Order: sequence, then structure tokens, then C-alpha cells
Amino acid sequence: MRRLTWLLGTIVALATIGAVYQIVGMVLDRQQYPPPGQMIDIGGHRLHLYCLGTGSPTVLLEATAPGWSLYWSNVQPQLARTTRVCAYDRAGLGWSERGPLPRTGLRMAKELHRLLERAGIRGPYILVGHSLGGLVARLYQHDYPQDVVGMVLVDAGHELEMRQAEFRLFANAGKSMLPAIRALTMVGITRLMASYDRLPPLLMEQEEKVSAELRPMLRAGWLRTGYYSTLTNESDGLIETLEQVRRSGSLGNLPLVVITATGPIWWPEMPSEVNPVKFKKMWLELQQHLTTLSTNSRQVFADQSSHFIPFDQPELVSNAVRELVDRERATPHRP
Repeated sequence: MRRLTWLLGTIVALATIGAVYQIVGMVLDRQQYPPPGQMIDIGGHRLHLYCLGTGSPTVLLEATAPGWSLYWSNVQPQLARTTRVCAYDRAGLGWSERGPLPRTGLRMAKELHRLLERAGIRGPYILVGHSLGGLVARLYQHDYPQDVVGMVLVDAGHELEMRQAEFRLFANAGKSMLPAIRALTMVGITRLMASYDRLPPLLMEQEEKVSAELRPMLRAGWLRTGYYSTLTNESDGLIETLEQVRRSGSLGNLPLVVITATGPIWWPEMPSEVNPVKFKKMWLELQQHLTTLSTNSRQVFADQSSHFIPFDQPELVSNAVRELVDRERATPHRP
């Protein structure tokens, strides 16, 4: 009994030390890496908005599910030479504060609209959405079509993806890991592993694609305890998000570029239960279907990219956006 008591006491003590280590680490991260942009209150919580460049139309960058504004760090400076380009952090990611539940695409689109209103950033906009961000971009365009003059979908999600067996296996494998990772993060183990460069290959590969200056900022975002809670909340809302997108319909004749990853590895460390060949076939079919959303679309293949095209081939995204910017500037002014 004494041994059991000693063991339990040791576990509690180590967990307490780890939790303090995690809390102190997050405090130091906030002090060392303040938000590069503005923190804007949208009514109950603040979102981080980071804009570069000048000119119209304004390009809005909507990040992938595990990402935030830093995930556009290889794209945004390139585009800023051409026009104003804004990236932001969805609620609970990057520097943004947690937002109300459920975290569905429609709520995210409305929060983005409120953010732009509060920041005084008016349209016209070109929306660039990566992965989950593509779903949010489509919902934004549906609710505020008069503000949107073009869209780039970067290996974007599709409203029918969860009806595909291979995608369900992929999504459920990732979601099942989040509670354990969150628990490890709360007691400082994830932070300790990062201090010894023992991050998962997925994160290490992303980190290698950005400048040395930005790498510790990426780590600080990954090591927030709330980061994994937010990923869980967005995942919990995915089914409803997909249904919202399905009901949103087509894009009419909106200028649209669909960028699709066709590199040899779509996702580092693909879950073992997923058949990569079947998954790739399914994904390419869904991506091709995205081109039918508009009568004014084209598809670009990122043959050197994983799913994370903004890290792997950022020039493809920049070129596609510039094409739409030039097209909009050449269009006669709308009354």
C-alpha cells in the first residue's frame, strides 16, 4: 500500500511540475512572440489579423485546419508586392482567443466578416482557402457574394469527403489522437519533446519550409494547450460544416482556380489503416469536381507538393492569386 501511495504521489508530483513547466512556457512564449498584426475584438473574443501591402482587391488568406496566419508566411510577402493581402487566425489558433461553440464553417465565415468590418477592410476580396479554409471561403462567398471577385481553392476540402471511406479513416485516425496529445501538452511532455527536436515529422517538415526567424513562433503556436482543443472543436463541427457547404450551391461564373496536390506523398505519416492509392484516387476526383463549382474555372496541379502546398510550392498559390488580381483590375468598374 505504501508503494502504491508513493507511486501515485510521484505521478501527481511529476504531472504538477510538468503543468507548471507548460504554463510558464506559454507565458514566456506570449512575451517573446507578440502578435505581428492587430488584435481585434469582434464581440466577446479577439482575433488576430495581419495585413501587408497596399492596393485593391484585397486578398484574404484562410488557413488549413491545423494552421493559422503563419502557415501563409511563404505566400503573403510575395503577394504583398502586388496588392494588400491579409491573413488571420481563426478563434483558438495562433494568437486569436477561443471563440464560442460549435466551431462550424458558417460561424467562422461570420466571424471573418465581423473581423473585416471592425478592422475597416472593405472589399472587393479574393478569397484563398486551404483545406478547411476552402470550405470557409465558399461559405463566406455564399453569404457575402457582392464582396468577392475571385477565389483560389488550395487542395481544399469537399462537401462529400466524409462520405468517402478512405477519408473517414484518415480523419478519424487523426481525431482519435487529439485527446492524448492535448493531455501530453497540458503536463509539459510535448514541450519537453520539442526542446529536444522530437516533433512529429509532419511538424518538422513544415518548420523546415519557413525562415529560421519564424520557426520558434510556429512551435509556440503548436505548443499552446488550447491549440489541440481548438483542433478537436473544429473536427467536431466538420460534419455540420460540410452540410452547410453542400447547401451553399455553386459559385456561378466567379473566377476560380483550384490548386491540387499531386506530389508523391500527400500526408507525411499517413495512418496505416488508410490505403494511399485509394485515398489519392478519391482525392483527385473530389478536387476535379471542385472545378465544376464555377463556369469560369481552371485547375493547377502541384506535382511537388504534399497537402501543404503553401509550404511546398508557394509560388503556385502566388501566381494563381496574381492572375485573379490582374483580371479584376482589368474588369470595368462595377456601378
